Amino acid sequence: METATEAMNGTVLVIDDDRGPRESLRIMLKTEFRVLCADSVDAGLHMLREHRPDVVVMDIRMPGRNGIEGLRAIREIDQELAVIMFTGFGALETAQEAIRLGANDYIKKPFDTFEMQGLIRRHVQRVQFERRRHRTEGDLTSLNEQLRSELVRKEQLAVLGQKSAELVHDLRNPLGAVLGYVELLAAELRGSRDRLGDRWQDASDYLAVIEKSVLRCKDLSDMWLDTSRGRRNAIPVRVADLVQDVVRDVMHVATPRGVRVEAQIDAPDTKTEADRLQLSRAIQNLIVNAVESVEPGRGWVRVSCREPDPNTVEIGVEDNGCGMDDEQIRHAMEPFYTTKKGSGTGLGLFITRQVLDAHDGTIRITSELGKGTRIVVGLPRRAA
Repeated sequence: METATEAMNGTVLVIDDDRGPRESLRIMLKTEFRVLCADSVDAGLHMLREHRPDVVVMDIRMPGRNGIEGLRAIREIDQELAVIMFTGFGALETAQEAIRLGANDYIKKPFDTFEMQGLIRRHVQRVQFERRRHRTEGDLTSLNEQLRSELVRKEQLAVLGQKSAELVHDLRNPLGAVLGYVELLAAELRGSRDRLGDRWQDASDYLAVIEKSVLRCKDLSDMWLDTSRGRRNAIPVRVADLVQDVVRDVMHVATPRGVRVEAQIDAPDTKTEADRLQLSRAIQNLIVNAVESVEPGRGWVRVSCREPDPNTVEIGVEDNGCGMDDEQIRHAMEPFYTTKKGSGTGLGLFITRQVLDAHDGTIRITSELGKGTRIVVGLPRRAA
């Protein structure tokens, strides 16, 4: 069984009938990668099907099926993995022909240790990145089909109106993260792969955010399959961790607008009994509303977590945005009431209040036009 370190660093398959280079590569790479070795193309193809390596290093000249024939067979099995052809003196033209047939690179014997390590490292990172991208594309396609199917089913329900509007509102934030980071990722990939260099790590980070947002969309979709009201899946939740996770999730909204979002945690270990997904969506609604209410480039949002008394934990969301007057405060938590011209659904605070009611929580709003808004959420404290 492969370890977590092996899975993280990648797998390299070496195919060479010459034991010397094969063992040299195994010893050189084993501290960083999982290394598999085969002494023939047929044995290598068997290992490829069983272990799905990220990179294959294969000699061109071998008895039986040679490297060129092995390359064709590999590409029939896996189009994504990287193939590096290993060639001796006098076989350079054959190696270049292998590139035309689908190999990713070649290196001459005897090889330079640092050059070989760097080459394999780059190709492992690229292949793992491509595989993650393809998995994410598949998840997005599957999610889209599930949502279409669910919306068709909901059209037959008498309660479609409000429930569908809430569903759309809840999915807007994580799907916004997906779309925003997909655009950033697309920009990264427009350039030549050879020129990306260190930016592969940035692209990989974007993919991680996309994957997290896709999973959250799936969780929300599953949640709405159950139309029952009230608290679901209540577990002990460390409030500070939840707040920090939500702050990270909303950065796709804040960063493009030049809005500074800060978290101040004064109760790092305090817990409450909650449905984590429901409580996350409630706090996210408050932070996103705050980000959208401030002036781009000058606005700030402060999110706090503190323990005002032994029985309560408070989450505060404060901004220096446009603020609200007394009339707006009175209607703020009513469904479909919004002060956002042409862009809001008027459901954010309404959903938040419903979630807090189900968790025996409270919500207080203080605001002044032109000076900003502060919203404080109170939740029953659970001993750590």
